Order: sequence, then C-alpha cells, then structure tokens
Amino acid sequence: MPDTKYGFHFEPLEADVDQIVQRFLDNLKFNMGKDEFSATPFDCYTAFSQTISDYLVDRWTAYQQSQYAVDAKRVYYLSLEFLIGRSLSNAMLNLELIEPSIKALGKLGFNLSQLEDLEWDAGLGNGGLGRLAACFLDSMASLGIPAYGYGIRYEYGIFMQHIKDGFQIETPDN
Repeated sequence: MPDTKYGFHFEPLEADVDQIVQRFLDNLKFNMGKDEFSATPFDCYTAFSQTISDYLVDRWTAYQQSQYAVDAKRVYYLSLEFLIGRSLSNAMLNLELIEPSIKALGKLGFNLSQLEDLEWDAGLGNGGLGRLAACFLDSMASLGIPAYGYGIRYEYGIFMQHIKDGFQIETPDN
C-alpha cells in the first residue's frame, strides 16, 4: 500500500525458514561452487551474505519501480568517505529477517554470531566524516527518502600509514 509521504510502504518480507535454507544452499552451490563437504566457514558466511543480499535486491527492485512510477526526486549525497560498519546484521534487522535467519542457520548447523564474526568492517573512511555520512544515509533510508551515496573509491580504504624517508607509505589495514 502506498505511503502518502514518500510513495511506498514496505510490507514485511515473506521469507520462511525453508526458503532461506534453500537460497543459502543455492548460493553455496551456484555462486561459490561448494557443497557442505568443501565449504569453509568463510564460504558459508559469503553464501549467507549473498542470501540476505538476494532479499535486499528483491526489496530494492520493488522500491526503484515505485519511485520511477511516480517520477520521484532523489537525494544524491557526496562524501569523501563512508564508514558504514558491518552490513549483514543491519540488513537482516532492516529486512525483519533476524528470527527466520537464526532458525534457518540452526537447521544448517550454524550459529548466526559465528557467521557475523567473519564479516570485516567496510574500510571506506577513517572516522567522523565517514560515520556521519553513513548516519545520514541510514536516516534517509529509515524515512523512506530515495537517496544515493557517492564517494571516492580508495585502493585500500582504511590504511596503515608509515613514514619512510619523509614520505607517506600506505599499506592495507584489514
């Protein structure tokens, strides 16, 4: 049902435990080329993240169609950096998929916190400005305001800085 202020209202996703399990197994097999015997814990994290991403794409596509249908204006937010933190838990929370995901992972022999611990922080900035930019985008998303965040693609994102012979040397900081 349309929301009078922003043009779209999201109903909770229809995602049952068995559907999450099947999407996970499909991602593990078709995207990772793995099965339960060859998959590493990180492969399973990746397959589960892709499963949640599948639901994000479903929601994103529906939202984009609704916005194009009403010729909605969009906010384009430019920042030199975005410090968004870990995305998996945030995506599950926003999609209302935490409980079915916990049950699905239990059926697969996993604990959600085990997989969440494998996610690296997205190193797309180094602090205040990046965190502020991420908060603005989160707020706009929560309010249903169509927005895009644009930034600079760093080679390393957050990096370790070393001074050698008076010059800065950057190395990755995972």
